[in-house]
Amino acid sequence: MMIIVENKITNGKEFIHTYSDKGMKIKRENVLYDEAYDPIEFSEERIYEETDIVIGEDIEDV
Repeated sequence: MMIIVENKITNGKEFIHTYSDKGMKIKRENVLYDEAYDPIEFSEERIYEETDIVIGEDIEDV
């Protein structure tokens, strides 16, 4: 499993797109995300880790 981080440009603004290559949720500061889009200026501040929770899985079942 691996987190993918790539630059994306939307409406002329650059963002950092972060997601799991295996369809798992990602986590930052104990908050779960399916994927994240962060402004480029926050690229060093917002670090995510991959979880073992599949996107779409009910959190209460984990």
